[in-house]
Amino acid sequence: MKTAERLTKKELSTIWRKFYLSYGACGGYDVLSGPNFMWGLTPLYDKYYDNDQKCERMLKHYKFFNVENIFGSIIYGIVTAMEEQKALNGDIDDEMIETTKVSLMGPMSGIGDALNPGLIVPLLLSIAIEFSRGGSILGALFYIFVYNILMIVISKSLFTSGYKLGMDALKSLMSKSASNIRDSLLLMGIIIMGGITASYVNFNLAVTIPSGNDRILLQDILDGILPHLLPLLLVIICWQVMARKNISMVKMIFILFVLTFALAFIGII
Repeated sequence: MKTAERLTKKELSTIWRKFYLSYGACGGYDVLSGPNFMWGLTPLYDKYYDNDQKCERMLKHYKFFNVENIFGSIIYGIVTAMEEQKALNGDIDDEMIETTKVSLMGPMSGIGDALNPGLIVPLLLSIAIEFSRGGSILGALFYIFVYNILMIVISKSLFTSGYKLGMDALKSLMSKSASNIRDSLLLMGIIIMGGITASYVNFNLAVTIPSGNDRILLQDILDGILPHLLPLLLVIICWQVMARKNISMVKMIFILFVLTFALAFIGII
């Protein structure tokens, strides 16, 4: 071992920055983000090991790893603390480190997916849409700056917390309370998505049906049964098609564009 000193704040910041900026930049189907995990720890290996030992330690992390990268930063912090403790004291084995990584991938992916794309992104986009009314660029600027600043703060804070807690964080993140929190966040995200759907998805029929000497707009009848019924059905159908047919979001948007043009052309909407 080169030194018996602990990692400095600057070195910890460098490790976090490598994790944050490299996620998804390199990988494969067999290891996914394993190479990024390995590369993020290079400052630690440079400090504690010579070249031969460093290569051996790095290859220990060239294994399958996949997690929501923002809230998953706490795993990076925990593993960093464990690798530091192993280098300084040698009282943690490689199996314990790998088991910790694998055990936390599922819980942190669930929490991260519920909070980031499931809650934070829709909430910020709904605010940005309001700012963008009338063609203002303010909405786009708001989302770009606020989202990125928020992600940086969350990621860095969780990394630091994971590093400070070390192995003690494993018990908290694997507890039943953490599972209940994750389920609550998923439910909150679903409620927000429902509100956004009702507010911003519009689908009105132009079809009329005869009623005596008059004609009644079919859309008014549907709104009398359940307001925003058609937008709700549209979202559910799109979701089912994307899930069952494995259609990407871009393809779904193109399908909706073509379908909308065709229905408008024949006067249905």
